[in-house]
Amino acid sequence: MMRQRDLSDLLSIAAAMARAPAAYIARPNRGELEVVARFGPLPDRLAIPAPPPDRPFLMEVLPPLGELAQAPWRYAFQIRLPLSLTGQEERGTLCILTCHCLDPRSPSLRNGLDALTRQIGQVLERSGTSRHSAAPSRASGTDALPSIDDLPGIGTFEIRYGSHLISLSSELVRLTGVPSGKLCSIDAFLRCMPVPDADLMRFAAGTSSEIRLQEADFAVENLADRTRRWVRRRAEVEVDEQGNAWRMIGTLEDMTRDRIATNRLSAMVMLGDALREVGTPLDAYRAAASALGDALGADRAGVAEFEGNDEAQFRVSQDWHGAVTPSSVGVYDRAEYKTALNGLEQGLLLAVRAARDNIWLDCVRDEGAEADAIRAQLLMPILHQGRLTHCLFVQCCKPRDWSDQELAFLRAVTDRAQAAAASLEARAHQETMHQELAHRLKNTLALVQALANQSLRGVENRDAVKAFEKRLIALASAHDLLMRQEWQRGDLETLAQEVLMRVAPIGRCRLEGPRVSLGPNTSTTLSLMLHELGTNAVKYGALSVEGGEVSLVWRIVDNGAGETLSLHWLEKGGPVIGPPHQSGFGTRLLKAGFGHQGSATLCYPETGCDAVFTLPLQQARDN
Repeated sequence: MMRQRDLSDLLSIAAAMARAPAAYIARPNRGELEVVARFGPLPDRLAIPAPPPDRPFLMEVLPPLGELAQAPWRYAFQIRLPLSLTGQEERGTLCILTCHCLDPRSPSLRNGLDALTRQIGQVLERSGTSRHSAAPSRASGTDALPSIDDLPGIGTFEIRYGSHLISLSSELVRLTGVPSGKLCSIDAFLRCMPVPDADLMRFAAGTSSEIRLQEADFAVENLADRTRRWVRRRAEVEVDEQGNAWRMIGTLEDMTRDRIATNRLSAMVMLGDALREVGTPLDAYRAAASALGDALGADRAGVAEFEGNDEAQFRVSQDWHGAVTPSSVGVYDRAEYKTALNGLEQGLLLAVRAARDNIWLDCVRDEGAEADAIRAQLLMPILHQGRLTHCLFVQCCKPRDWSDQELAFLRAVTDRAQAAAASLEARAHQETMHQELAHRLKNTLALVQALANQSLRGVENRDAVKAFEKRLIALASAHDLLMRQEWQRGDLETLAQEVLMRVAPIGRCRLEGPRVSLGPNTSTTLSLMLHELGTNAVKYGALSVEGGEVSLVWRIVDNGAGETLSLHWLEKGGPVIGPPHQSGFGTRLLKAGFGHQGSATLCYPETGCDAVFTLPLQQARDN
C-alpha cells in the first residue's frame, strides 16, 4: 500500500515535470514487461516493448494506429527511461506519455528525470519487486488469483483526497458509461447518479475525509445507453504515517438482480394487501396493473375491459403511467386492434420486444407529434368461460428483452388477481343466494301462518292460535338474523333485542353481557325461549303492571371443565305469581333449555320468574 502511494506520487511528479497527462512504470515479469504503477488516463492493457540498451533516454513518436494514439487518449510521443535495480541485472522502464514534443537535450529535464528514476528504483528495490519475489510460485500448482477488476458486476474506484478526480476500473466504466474513460472528474462521474454519493463528493473535494456510510445502495444510470441499475458501494479510507487521509478505495457491486427480486416480492406483498380491500373484480385487476407497472419499471400499465354485450368497443377506465407518459383511459374500437385481439381471444400471452408498428394502445408523448412511442409491451388475456373479459397490459417506450423471470412474474400477478376476482364473484353469488333463500323462507313462514289460520279457524281456543302465530314470528326473527350473518352465527344481544321488542316494551328490558356469537341451532332455540319468557312477563309477570321490569344478564363462567355460557332471566316489580298450573308447550320448552348438555333452573318468587340457563360455550358457538 505504501509502495503504491510512493510510486503514484513519483509518477505524478514525472508527469508534471514533462507537462505530460500520463505516465506508468513497467517491470520485467516472466520475460515480459508488466505495469506496476500508473498515473493518468491509460488503456487497460499496454504493449510495452523494451527500450534499446544503447539509447537509455528514448523519445519516440507513437504510431498513428497505436492504442495510445487512439481516442480517448490521443498521445503522440512517449519518453522511456530505464530503471536499474541495485544488484540486479533486470531493468524496469519509466514511460511518460505526452501530446507535444519535448527537447530530449534539455539538461533540466534530463537531470530531473534521472533523479526520479533513481528514487523509483529505490522504491522498487525496497519493496522487493524482482521477478523471483514477485512471480507466483509454480511449485504450489496455483496461479495468481484474478484481480477484482476481472470479476463481472464489481467495479473498483480510487479517489485521491482533494484531487477532484476519480480512477475507475474497466468494469466500473462499463457499468456507468462514463465517456471520459478511467480517469475523470468527480463531477462527471456523479452525473450517472440520480442521487449523488455525498461521501465521494466530500472526499474528492477535500472537505471531509470521513465515510458516513461504509456500505450504501443507490441507483446508477448508464450515461451511454441510459439504462438504470442498482449498485452497492463499499469504501474505506487509507491514511499515511501521520494519520492523514490520502486516498479512498472502494467497489461498486451491481445489485440490480437482487434489487429487482426484492422489488417484485414487495410488489406481491403490497398487491396482497390491496386485493384484500377491493370490492369488485375490476378493482382487483386495476391493483394488479399498478403492481406490474411499478415492479417492471414500465412507462404505462392498465387493464382493458371487454363487456359481453358490446362487440364493437372496449374500455380502459383507469391506468398506471409515468409522469411524462399520457394516460390510456378511453373507449377504443375493436376493429383497430384485430391483430392483438385475435391472439388474446385464444388466451395467448403476447410479448413484444421492439415493435415499429404498435399492435396495442398507442402513446404519443409530444403534443402534435404523430409517432407512437411504444416499443415493447406485454399483453396478458383474462378469459371467463372461454370469453375474453379483461386484458392486463404493460408498455415501455424503449426496446426491451422480456426475461423468463419477468414473464413468470406477470403470470403470478395475474393468477393472484384472478383468484381475488373469483372470490369476489363467488361472494356476490353467495349473497344473492342468501337473499333469495331468505325471501323464500319468509314466504314459506307466511304460507305456514296462512295455512294455520285457515286450518285453525274453527278452534274455539283463540289464545292457543295466537300463541302459535307469535312463536312462528319469533322463529322468523331468528332466521332473519342468521340470514344477515350468512347463516354462520348470530349475536346474542341483537337476537334478544329483536325477539323481545316484538312481544314486550323493550325500554323496560335490561340486556347486559359480553359479546357472544351463537350458532344457528342455538340462536333458534334461544329465540323461542325468549319469546316464551317475554310473553309470560307481559301476560302475568313484571311487564304486566306499571313499574315492573325484566333483566337478561349473561356471562361466561370457567368451572375448570371448560367455559360455560350462563343466562339469567329475572323479573322485578311484578305481581305475586306462582308456578304454572299446567305444563304446556311453553313450560316444557323452558324446562328443556338448550338440551341435555345444558341445564335449566326455573323458580317463581313473589317478584316474578327467575330462570337460569347454561350451555357449554363451545357448543353455543358451533351448534
